[in-house]
Amino acid sequence: MNYDVAIIGGSYAGLAAGLPLGRARRKVVIIDAGQRRNRFADHSHGFLTQDGTLASEIAQIAKQQLLQYPTVDWIDGQVKRLEKKDDLFHICIDGIQAVSAKRIIIATGVQDQLPEIKGLKERWGKSIFHCPYCHGYELNQGKIGLIASSEHSAHMAMLLPEWGSV
Repeated sequence: MNYDVAIIGGSYAGLAAGLPLGRARRKVVIIDAGQRRNRFADHSHGFLTQDGTLASEIAQIAKQQLLQYPTVDWIDGQVKRLEKKDDLFHICIDGIQAVSAKRIIIATGVQDQLPEIKGLKERWGKSIFHCPYCHGYELNQGKIGLIASSEHSAHMAMLLPEWGSV
């Protein structure tokens, strides 16, 4: 099937991109592999009108609202190959399904690369988080730390005293 726009990634950015396109009656397909960055956290914080809401619920409601537009389609799957030929992007999904689009939006988000630290993976999104602005308030000024993993770590460390005892 041919679309005006194919959006690769169906989390918040992909959904937000799809909404005005659907409202503009563009033929849109959203292709989603179901790997939202915040899937490990139970609740979303700091998101206006959604503070404390289940992160999965926000995405589900947005998807339901978006799919009310008759020009918007959804495909659960992972893009395996993307190529441009002539004036169309040809997208292979899971090696078994193909769609074409005049334009693409890549909204695949961020994937956290966790260092090999014992217990980190099991605690990720429960008691260890990626962002103090998203989850620091719930620490109630308790102990907070940082895993220095990039050139931005020193800058991030300077923000931590606002959130708790470093």
